[in-house]
Amino acid sequence: MKKFFQYIAYLFYRMFIFGFRITPFWLLYLESDVISFLVFRVFRYRVKVVDKNLELCFPEKSKEERDEIKKKYYSYMIDLFMESLKGYTYPAEKLRKRLVYDDLSIPERLYAEGKSMIVAMGHHGNWEWTTQTVKYEHKHKFCAIFKPLKNQYISNFTVRCREQRGTHFCPIEKTRFAFGMREKQPTGFCMAGDQNAPNTKRSIWVKFFGMDTSCLPGIENYAKLFDLPVIFMEIRRVKRGYYRCYVSMIAEDPSKCEKGEITQKYMSKLEEVMRNQPETWLWTHKRWKATLNPDGSYDYGKLYENL
Repeated sequence: MKKFFQYIAYLFYRMFIFGFRITPFWLLYLESDVISFLVFRVFRYRVKVVDKNLELCFPEKSKEERDEIKKKYYSYMIDLFMESLKGYTYPAEKLRKRLVYDDLSIPERLYAEGKSMIVAMGHHGNWEWTTQTVKYEHKHKFCAIFKPLKNQYISNFTVRCREQRGTHFCPIEKTRFAFGMREKQPTGFCMAGDQNAPNTKRSIWVKFFGMDTSCLPGIENYAKLFDLPVIFMEIRRVKRGYYRCYVSMIAEDPSKCEKGEITQKYMSKLEEVMRNQPETWLWTHKRWKATLNPDGSYDYGKLYENL
């Protein structure tokens, strides 16, 4: 019975995608304005979580300034959702005009040297469009690590849509096996590590916005395990529906980095991005579920009590 309802949801999802395919961007954004108003002003979706996160990260800003960021964020969040769905059926040549890559000398040099790399990304800008266009701009083969959706029909369909642009998508539980691809052709492994780390004992603690923050260990661990350079990809929003990607080096030789150094550099890069364009990150995410105590122990959910 569960699979039956999942399949019905999948059929509606396919109809939803088709609707986005025939909807022009100007109408898409008009719809986005209406939906963001409802989500923010009427349903108040996770408003308290957003308020708490912005208060934690920008204590130096006034309430009015944080409220302005919050307002822009809800508009961006719905834009991102609708852009991502439209991107599945939007012609690649047109999508490439909306997401432009800046200086690519670093990945080009690594490819010339026959080196694979880890592309450290964050949930900012439009990461969906990035994974759908990166293959056209880079010489590396690309593999994106992702967490499958609970609905297997929608998840499989989404992967097919994503992979039609040349990027392979690997479920997170098979990450270790995916790195075997690097032996056949220089590969860029796209990984995002800016979400809450569910296993606090295995996580890496770094400073993020001045706070002790529990981070996913994947980027650093796999970089060291397979001796892969780590680059950071910033996705900057130029204007509505247009983005520009900037690449910078985090760690050329991971073996020379101390424990936590790669993760700290990655999170510092991400913090810089968020300070420049704070409305383009997922503030509805409870990023600081785990908090570190002076004695080395940690609490879970303390910052979000009663939210």
